Amino acid sequence: VLNFLKLCDATERMRIAVALQEACLNAMYHGNLEVNSSLRQEDETVYHDLIKTRRAQEPFQNRRVYVDVNITPAEATYTIRDEGNGFDPSVLPDPSKPENLEKVGGRGILLIRTFMDLVYHNETGNAITMTKRRVA
Repeated sequence: VLNFLKLCDATERMRIAVALQEACLNAMYHGNLEVNSSLRQEDETVYHDLIKTRRAQEPFQNRRVYVDVNITPAEATYTIRDEGNGFDPSVLPDPSKPENLEKVGGRGILLIRTFMDLVYHNETGNAITMTKRRVA
């Protein structure tokens, strides 16, 4: 659809795909499964094992991710919502600071904010809305 409407070029479509992937992974792992990304800093095996365990546990296993897409000739807007408790995005560490550059993970939100024109979270912090406007 983005190609058909000539909303953006192939590079921008790839960036949108990366932003969508990051938002979906965040919704699944951090939202629905409530796995804290700080575990990745300590031991990635523990992080991935907890994901695997929670995928088979109540209440986590029945939670869903919802994707809403609205594409017009002027812009594409995507909302990704999970059924987790949400979070406060203002407390996320700045991934561009030198002390955070070496950390495993933590760059998903940075990529999303870099690749999309408008990004915001709902009040609960369990939904992210991302907009890409037509390239002039």
